[in-house]
Amino acid sequence: MPGRPAATAGYLVFALPFLVVVSPILLAYSIWDDYRSSALRRQFRRRWPGKRGILVYSSSPNWQTYIEQHWLPTIADQVVVLNWSERGTWAERHPFEQTVFRRYGGEREFNPLAIIFRPRRRLATLLSWLAAIGRLDPFGMFAPNSRDTAVVRFFQAFREYKHGKDQLLRTKEAEMFDALRQGGSAF
Repeated sequence: MPGRPAATAGYLVFALPFLVVVSPILLAYSIWDDYRSSALRRQFRRRWPGKRGILVYSSSPNWQTYIEQHWLPTIADQVVVLNWSERGTWAERHPFEQTVFRRYGGEREFNPLAIIFRPRRRLATLLSWLAAIGRLDPFGMFAPNSRDTAVVRFFQAFREYKHGKDQLLRTKEAEMFDALRQGGSAF
């Protein structure tokens, strides 16, 4: 194809200035988002000293008994527990925790869910951005992520567990317990 190299060069001529302009804007947004996240983490630490995150589950027969028998005896002292079935009272009893849940929980497969704050490095977003540049990772350059919060979603795992398949649930549990072990209680 004779026109192919010229077309590629043409795309590069138009894309490079766009990348040069947009990349710092996205970095600035990422740093601002990182600052907001850090503020939530500091407030969480002040409100809940010694806690590492939030566990959200409901009174569903698919997982309530399992969570209360297998997880809570081990991790109840490390997480704030919220019952999705009582979310009507969250606004008055747990407004801050509700904010954290909405920020990190998202709108999909949010029940059951564990939000675990991992140990934090200073300038994590900037360091992540610089590492992405070093790896020539365009996605990491546009949206640097320091990955300092583990969000573990259990809905699909419990769906499979209900049908006799426990591998995904074991994997998700290991991910949650590993995130809770990382760095002790400091973050």
